[in-house]
Amino acid sequence: MIQVLLVFAMLAVVVTRLQYEQKIQVERAYQSLTLSQAQAYLNSIEDFARVVLKMEPDLSQAKTDHFGDYWNEGVPLDYNGAEMYVKANDLQGRFNVNWLHPSAPNREAATQGFKRLLIHLQLDPAIADELKDWFDSDSNALFNYSDLDPAYRPSFEPMADVSEMKLLKSVDAKERKGDDNITDYEKLAPYLSALPPDTPLNINTASEPVFMTLASFISEQDAQSFVSERDSKDNGYTSTSEVTDTQVFQQNPNGRILIDQLTVESHWFDVYSQVTLNDRTYIRESTIHRTSESALVTRRTQAITEANTAPGDASQGSQGGQLPTPGQSIPGLGNALGGTGAKTE
Repeated sequence: MIQVLLVFAMLAVVVTRLQYEQKIQVERAYQSLTLSQAQAYLNSIEDFARVVLKMEPDLSQAKTDHFGDYWNEGVPLDYNGAEMYVKANDLQGRFNVNWLHPSAPNREAATQGFKRLLIHLQLDPAIADELKDWFDSDSNALFNYSDLDPAYRPSFEPMADVSEMKLLKSVDAKERKGDDNITDYEKLAPYLSALPPDTPLNINTASEPVFMTLASFISEQDAQSFVSERDSKDNGYTSTSEVTDTQVFQQNPNGRILIDQLTVESHWFDVYSQVTLNDRTYIRESTIHRTSESALVTRRTQAITEANTAPGDASQGSQGGQLPTPGQSIPGLGNALGGTGAKTE
């Protein structure tokens, strides 16, 4: 009798273990399928963003890029039970940290412009000097970080991502402070980009603090005036001379111009894609370089939590600008998603 009970007990243990393993395998397969579907949706809405960015210059009468363009409208979508959201953000309206690289056209002036931005944000202007040394192979920066754990050395190459600013000793990325309870890096990062050193600044998407980096004589009031006038126009500024020929510049002929690479159009964008599927949310950030012939993805990351919206963007804190109405078809999205069409929520 005891032997029979022992056999039944062993069988019960084996069956329980098999059931547990089966449950694990089923859940693993389910999660794998969900992840594959989510990645497919992320790829599709990224492709949709590329199509919109590529088509925008052809659809716009004014050859400019500004916050009123369709690419700046956050678009919520609902497709086959998946809730999606996509928004593009202009990277050329921000201060390019690689303007301080030795290969940049006007490095010294850009350093002074960066200091103006730091002072306006109540951050240490020494960050600009350290960044300049970080890029300079002739500086003493090679061993400045050997005492850290882990130790590292600067590459002396242009930064590929703004997050590399965290490597600078003068940039505090850990201690939260102030009324906003944010780190120095979190305060600074929204105003920065990491683009090729010769990339010009788009005055149509530049924020007030970034406008102040253009010249040593531009006050906060002047910057506010530039932004206000720009935002009152349907297509923003159509020429850089609308800024450089203003009274502010004409009254300061001997004033120092710090950022002289200006434009009214953009070629570098950050695309935020979000998919919610089976109660799980998946996020991707893609950097897209748009030319007259293509819109290519140069970088992807999923190590983010929210859209990289620029300060001063009219859609900041909302789901974009003028969104399509519920049930309205999104042109071109059907082909991108491999179906006949998609509709908004």
